[in-house]
Amino acid sequence: MSELLRVAEALTRAAAEGQVSVLATVVRTEGSTYRRLGARLVALPDGSHVGSVSAGCMEADIVLRAAGVRASGIMELMTYDTRSPEDLIWGSGSGCGGMTELLLEPLAPEPALAKAERFRMLAESRRRGVLATVIRAAGVPLRSGDQAVLPHAAARLVGFEDAPAPLRAIVQSKARHQLRAGSSTAVPHVWGEHAVDIAYEVWSPRIRVCVCGAGPDAAPLVAMAKWLGWEVSLIDHRPAVLSPERWPEVKCTLVRSTEDLIAAVRSLDCDAAVIMNHHYERDLHCLGAWLASDVPFIGMMGPRRRSAQMLATLAGSEASLERVERRVHAPVGLDLGGETAEEIALSIVAEIRATVAGRAGGPLRSQNAPIHWREQVAEVVRAPLGRKNRVRAG
Repeated sequence: MSELLRVAEALTRAAAEGQVSVLATVVRTEGSTYRRLGARLVALPDGSHVGSVSAGCMEADIVLRAAGVRASGIMELMTYDTRSPEDLIWGSGSGCGGMTELLLEPLAPEPALAKAERFRMLAESRRRGVLATVIRAAGVPLRSGDQAVLPHAAARLVGFEDAPAPLRAIVQSKARHQLRAGSSTAVPHVWGEHAVDIAYEVWSPRIRVCVCGAGPDAAPLVAMAKWLGWEVSLIDHRPAVLSPERWPEVKCTLVRSTEDLIAAVRSLDCDAAVIMNHHYERDLHCLGAWLASDVPFIGMMGPRRRSAQMLATLAGSEASLERVERRVHAPVGLDLGGETAEEIALSIVAEIRATVAGRAGGPLRSQNAPIHWREQVAEVVRAPLGRKNRVRAG
């Protein structure tokens, strides 16, 4: 399950029990930070939390501060700043060199359910979109935590109905710009005595992967993909190995013929397919079916020459050489030196993730650009808003 869905479930559970939860959202970052804009956690009344906004150095403090937010009913903006080498966090310096600004919102049951429903919609969406969250506002009928959604590039902004029409037009235009750029950012919009600081969070659909072949080595691959919050489907011709007990929360499809396979592939909306039947004819049929689909990533287990032979067999049918070279990853996986089924699964998952993100998958130390190069930084607007705390942290 994705982190966003876990956050939504935590909000829903708290609402069902009549509790006030506190939602902490990263609304701006500068410099080097572990989590970026849009990271969230839910602080619950019992002192527990769901989700994360850092590598663990902020969570305990946020949970403590959430108790005060819950008691007061007043949302707060918190800033954790580690850009000075002299900054300490509870006596030990981390030296991360970044700033994280968070919005802490106390949510009674009704608004918590509304947020949870919006998060579920985002998590299940199959199109990229933008979530616009108000950080602070002055002189406009908006308040911190208000949200609007641009569901996809061709859609109109949904939300901020009480805002002036020119402001909604500005937000819609900026959201479309960020969607085209593929980057999240926080932007202060200021005109005259009016100001609204908005976090534009670009979200991408959950990665959906289909595994063809339910053998023993599929188990760690499926488990790892599920652990990452991906949506997993499984195709096999053997009823005995597709039992729900063996594959919980996995969509299993039994294929008894080539026609069944083609129908199954057409019904699945996937970002990646991994073919690992370990049977030449079945792998050949799977490769042909996926090549006839729009899936951008097709991973083949086994030696390169085996896959090359299959592609030669399929040449002149559905396979276009140019598209094949771009889509077929054979053998699948990054070169991690893996030997065990678990290590091989790690290399496959890593290659899928890198490909979806448009990355090469090499060492981070070889990167000349920042790790989070897609996120832009905008200067903070110091517009008045209730209480604002600044924490020098490490």
